[in-house]
Amino acid sequence: MCGHSTSSQTPASTRADAARLHEFDHWPARWIWPLLAAMVALQAAAVSLSTAYWPLLLVIWPALGSVMFVFVLAFHDASHGRMHPVHWLNEAFGHTVGTLGFTPLHAYRFAHARHHAHLARSSDPELWPFNSPGISRPVRIAAALAEIVLGYIYTPLLFLRSVVVGPLSPRERALIVRGYVACALVWTAVLAASYVFNLWIPLLVGTIVPMAISGMLQTLNKFEQHLGLHGETVLGLTRTVVDRHRYSKLVSSAMLYNDYHGTHHRYARIPYYHLPNATPFALAGAREHCPVYPSIASAILDMLSCLRDPKVGPQWIVRRTESAAEPSPPVSAATNCPTSFHRRLSATVGSPVVP
Repeated sequence: MCGHSTSSQTPASTRADAARLHEFDHWPARWIWPLLAAMVALQAAAVSLSTAYWPLLLVIWPALGSVMFVFVLAFHDASHGRMHPVHWLNEAFGHTVGTLGFTPLHAYRFAHARHHAHLARSSDPELWPFNSPGISRPVRIAAALAEIVLGYIYTPLLFLRSVVVGPLSPRERALIVRGYVACALVWTAVLAASYVFNLWIPLLVGTIVPMAISGMLQTLNKFEQHLGLHGETVLGLTRTVVDRHRYSKLVSSAMLYNDYHGTHHRYARIPYYHLPNATPFALAGAREHCPVYPSIASAILDMLSCLRDPKVGPQWIVRRTESAAEPSPPVSAATNCPTSFHRRLSATVGSPVVP
């Protein structure tokens, strides 16, 4: 699977253990090339079967969209410089995927750095407009639906907005403009070739529709991670999934362990394949209730209820005095997470130890 086993390391129990998990353990070439081959094969199948056996597209498209979604997740890791241990290969991968997705690597990196630095606050560009109490509920609902259904269009526009309104340095502005020029040139060439050689149908069935599915998956992934949470810390503002079932571990691996998202926000420079082993130590330092879920499905179900009034961040909550506040749920003294979650975590990746 994409993420590979983390068995070469044991679950972190000390700060030194967590520091060691920041080191690269292997090269990702062992899964990138097979995944790329699978994507090309699925695209070829979609194009060749689109006329005579078009019902098969209902099977091929979700599979192809899921493969593209994995590349989007890898693009995220490349923005952190943690996808490939060789810097120029990491950057080349990021620029390639970003250009094809009309989100230049430097534009994504600019916005994503602020997402980490100002998570769910009003200045977080990735969670706009759900982090802005001044925006009406109907507008936020419309934005959420648009981002889910048209994520492959909405998301690039969201990152474009972030660099238009963001405080760019001259160097950042030059790199980002260069990236958008590359996007325009590449897609102009793609559209020109489609026009000259009449490749509109192959472009639609082999690229555009799967990209739309991939965009939808990415939006649901982002919403599942943060929407509806109003904590004060990165762990309180992020859903983390710890699932001990074998099949779910394979899914987590294929998603580059993106479901261990609270750990990623706590230690953004840890390579994706070390996130499970870093999770006990990360949650051991939680200072508030941290939403840990036993499965991706349960985290998504919790998020879906928030779409009725999509919002995120502590700025939505009117804080009461300590004496008037409701009692918090029972927590484990070791993790400050709900006791049931702590038991699931211990059974999955080892028992946390307070630093």
